Amino acid sequence: MTEVCDLQAACPVCATPDQRSDFCAVCEWRLQSDLVLGELTAREVEVAGAALLAAEHVWDVGAAALSARGPEGAGRVAEVTRGGPPRREEEKSPATGSAGLGIVSGRGALLDELHRGRFKELSFVEFTADGLHVIRVTVGEAGIPLQNDTESAAWRFVVPTFDSDEDVCRFQLAGGIGTLPPVDRREFDTAVLEWLKACLPAVPDPPVVLLSPPAGWKLLERAAAVVREVCAPRVELRAGSAESARRTTADAVRRLVRTLPLLADHTLLLARLDRDTGAVQAHSHVLFPAGSRLGLGETDTAEVTVYGGPTDCDALYLPVLAGAPAADGTGAPHVSTHQIEVGALEPVRLTFVLRGPGEVDLVAPPGARRVDPAAVDMPCLLSPLPRRITPPPRLELYFTVELSGADPAETEERLTFVRDVVGLLARRDRAGTAIRVGAVGHYDHTVYEGIGAKVGILLAAPVSARPPAELTAALGGWAHARRRQDLVSSLEDALREVAQLVPEDELRGVARPAAKDPGATDVQRVVLIVARRPPAPARQHGVVPACPHSVDWRTALDRLRSHRFRVMTRADPAAGPPPPDRPGQDARRYADEAWKDLGADGVFRPGADPAAAVARILAPPWRVEGPDCRLGLAFSAPLM
Repeated sequence: MTEVCDLQAACPVCATPDQRSDFCAVCEWRLQSDLVLGELTAREVEVAGAALLAAEHVWDVGAAALSARGPEGAGRVAEVTRGGPPRREEEKSPATGSAGLGIVSGRGALLDELHRGRFKELSFVEFTADGLHVIRVTVGEAGIPLQNDTESAAWRFVVPTFDSDEDVCRFQLAGGIGTLPPVDRREFDTAVLEWLKACLPAVPDPPVVLLSPPAGWKLLERAAAVVREVCAPRVELRAGSAESARRTTADAVRRLVRTLPLLADHTLLLARLDRDTGAVQAHSHVLFPAGSRLGLGETDTAEVTVYGGPTDCDALYLPVLAGAPAADGTGAPHVSTHQIEVGALEPVRLTFVLRGPGEVDLVAPPGARRVDPAAVDMPCLLSPLPRRITPPPRLELYFTVELSGADPAETEERLTFVRDVVGLLARRDRAGTAIRVGAVGHYDHTVYEGIGAKVGILLAAPVSARPPAELTAALGGWAHARRRQDLVSSLEDALREVAQLVPEDELRGVARPAAKDPGATDVQRVVLIVARRPPAPARQHGVVPACPHSVDWRTALDRLRSHRFRVMTRADPAAGPPPPDRPGQDARRYADEAWKDLGADGVFRPGADPAAAVARILAPPWRVEGPDCRLGLAFSAPLM
């Protein structure tokens, strides 16, 4: 009588040892036949051998399909597959698995026990095609979970009998045997056990969470069985396929611990101005309150509007902390810090995303930069905060705009400049109470220039001082006129009109500075001349015609300055070499002297001084006591 298989031998198909039944428990190969009389015939041996070869081939083909990463690794695996490469009808698509975590009941309670301190740490164990992994999770300051991925090893380091080729090693982990010496299952179990003893905490019954491997990976399943036998995992999670999701064990664990509740408010550190005293203090704005809890795979968002400081900064810091720091910046763990660029006094809407305890990202506005936590020193960040900020005096700005030009484009360039400056100032004073603007448009003294303007009109309808946001609409009715001479305009009439736009009692109040009279209004008044031609003289100057109404622009200028107006120019006078004739030279000299006097308080040049630079210079400066830091915190509320 002959038996086909020894009961103590490993299965010839899948190499599973210690079989105690007629059929292999893993591959279902028949290990023991019925008893027969006499020797096996040659035909019976041939049939049995062919059946065994076919079973081995099918087993290896299945393991190759399960472990395949793509065509690039299939060649080496095909070389070692028993029975040769799979035939076309045997080819299978690479196996894919769910990337999600299959969560069983009890997971939340176990993590909560860790959070409450019943466990000092939880050890998450997972076996994947790239190695063995243990991640220890502890709870740090403010209840923020911390995970350490220090216990990982490649399979060949733990079990040297695995093949050195990565694709063949994957094939073996999926259960494939091939023409190579098989990985001894008993030695494999022993090696996994020894590795676990070295990696898990040296305490009785250490709390372990097992991330079970995807189905079909025979040696990964054996490794998981070792964990079940020696560690008795508190929870086992069906982690899905790490292959299709390209995730790591750390990713899977992080996804779990993100479901823990927040034990401390997650706050955005800002600066806050006390408008009554001018004092500046740190302020913690709560983005996500303590007790917030996310479901698996969920996120939460919080939006907040912050504001730039009184001056343009190189960048503003946006530190997110767990809790509120002490006055010196200590006492609240750092979560994340980003940097953004914001203009002085400008608002910006921020959107933060909570991914879990201690994980907050800034997703809007675009262009924000994340700062390395090691580079953030909270005490140093708070120390440069100014002690006190005093608002600037109120600004009244009047434009005089020449509406005559060689073509409409010339005039439109001036109006566009005015609108741009006004728009930038409006962003600094959204309430419309600290900055007010007015305008006077002017043409010329000759009737034939009045295309688009009524006969005899020297000025466009003057616009009295008003909030910046309202000026653009008021300029909509101003009309362009064609310039037919390049000597003078009716600027002198516009200067006289500006003084009349300001009530007389306010002009008298200018003589009583607020520093000397607390009841006086602190106002800075500026006239910005936007033109090409100078004003006409009171009496004719050579070929330069006089003002028909004998208005003396120097008198108008002196009157404005006597009332503490600053008069500035943004002029584009005729350039080039001086005219060859004496009358032309005299006219040029008159224009140069006029522009020099008009621009004594400040000169801007078209093309050289953009609207942003002009608006920055025109806006009265804030008075800041303390450090003038170029890097600081955003403000929690508008300063004006």
